Amino acid sequence: MSNALLRILTALVGIPLVVGLLYAGGGWLLAGVLLTGILAQREVYDMMAAGGLAPHRKEGLLLGVLLVLWALMPGAGAMAVLVFVLLLAASPLRKGTAHPLSSLAATVFGALYPACLLGFLVRLREARGPLVDGEAAFWLALATVALVWITDTFAYYAGRAFGRHPLAPTVSPKKTWEGAIGGAVGGLLGAVVFRLTVLPFLDWPHVVALGLIGGVVSQLGDLAESRMKRSVGVKDSGTLLPGHGGLLDRIDALLLAIPLAYLYLAHVAHLFAGAP
Repeated sequence: MSNALLRILTALVGIPLVVGLLYAGGGWLLAGVLLTGILAQREVYDMMAAGGLAPHRKEGLLLGVLLVLWALMPGAGAMAVLVFVLLLAASPLRKGTAHPLSSLAATVFGALYPACLLGFLVRLREARGPLVDGEAAFWLALATVALVWITDTFAYYAGRAFGRHPLAPTVSPKKTWEGAIGGAVGGLLGAVVFRLTVLPFLDWPHVVALGLIGGVVSQLGDLAESRMKRSVGVKDSGTLLPGHGGLLDRIDALLLAIPLAYLYLAHVAHLFAGAP
């Protein structure tokens, strides 16, 4: 089976699953984000191990789970702080750890990226405000995710058709400025379509901002993960998804876009009441 066909089949399964979890929201979405976060965090730790680091996997995964649960359970945030304090206190006492500070930093980073960042998808879906009920929150969450997908598609085809000038040759040699610009245009166009169809309450300046988050910030998230992989000499973060590589390879662009979209909509657009 060709790689392209595997990618299509994986997308045919993955896209309806993501949309279904976003529609269900609540515990269903939380469970999906938890599972995704754990699997992606394991891939991060595998990459770190390939680069010579020694994260404390079990403690890090526990910290990652608590940081995701924090999206719906405020008490989980306090528990996450407790786990971090215990990790910090125990790090000098661990036997067989040549570089305790590096191991501690790797452990915490693996919990923040991707687990904590992914948890903002739950916050976005469950946010409420004067203009945002459950249905509107679903469309905001779906739009944020879909704009990243649209950006990726536009960037791919624009790069294939017009790509001449490398964007970041030492990080991702195949990416071009033409592809990046095409992706940004796709993100903006997608945001306009969402505004005209299912997000009529969103003012146009915020539409542009959401389009830029999906069209520009998501590409920076992709490049950030590419930089991590190149620094440890691996091509893919894993082999979980046929035709796509690792799970982290599929969600890397979301990891910067989702938190920024939530924070923008909450604290600049002021759409959500009492948002943290």
